[in-house]
Amino acid sequence: MSEAGLPPRAPSPPRQRYGRRRGRIPVGDRFVSRLGPANGEPFASIDDPDQGPPRQRPAASTPIAELRFVALDCETTGQTPHHLVELGAVAFTLDSHLMSFETLVHSNDHINPYARRIHGIAPETLHGAPPVSRVVARFRRFVEGAVLVEHSADAFDTRLIARTVGSDLDADNLDTTRLASRIWGLRDTIGLERLCAQLGVTHRKPHHALADAEATAACFLRLLELGGAQFGWATLGDLLEAGQPPPLRTEPGTDSAAARRSASGRRRPRPRRAPPPGPGAVDSY
Repeated sequence: MSEAGLPPRAPSPPRQRYGRRRGRIPVGDRFVSRLGPANGEPFASIDDPDQGPPRQRPAASTPIAELRFVALDCETTGQTPHHLVELGAVAFTLDSHLMSFETLVHSNDHINPYARRIHGIAPETLHGAPPVSRVVARFRRFVEGAVLVEHSADAFDTRLIARTVGSDLDADNLDTTRLASRIWGLRDTIGLERLCAQLGVTHRKPHHALADAEATAACFLRLLELGGAQFGWATLGDLLEAGQPPPLRTEPGTDSAAARRSASGRRRPRPRRAPPPGPGAVDSY
């Protein structure tokens, strides 16, 4: 008993800590896959050697059939400034799936609880994942000479990677939401899962970076068919005119575009009251 006649206080539980968890998550030197291949396709590894001469950025006059595309998706810590925790991508042409890229990314930053519920990545999930510097260095080689494709009206994913690298990626960028808006005359963006349903594309695991990239690639190919029939898209220049994201409107060094994201790192699409017009329209949207 204490001098006041009361039992001693039990020790207080440790306070929950937020922010950076320095030194708690071990870093690895190999890609860590969360989903894996869907059909046994080849996968990039962190230490793949360079093969052949450097691929050049294609000219706007390049026919679509001659282009190499890379669809990509990022999962992040879910708060400004966003940091990568997973990167997935698919390299493809009009008629071939070339290679997939998938890895978790080491981070000591706090993962927003809402983002964690959405993408399922917790700090312990990142044990043994490679550092972001090695991931983006390998990714720059993966996208060399390709046209980037993402489902993001403000190019969030490519700009996040460029900010991480410290310079813009030397590649043109296309957005599937803008291509869909051009085809169907939409005024608002359309979510990836709704776009997949609209186009009859299977999305095997929403909010997993590789699966989102796979779905984006499949939707993109279907949009090319519709846009080619409707507008005669034939060259990279045609696609850039219809689907290139606008220039970043923020001042250099700011991250207000990312701040406008939801905690999951994705813009929440505003609902539409009417179904999109055009080929393949459905009864509800």
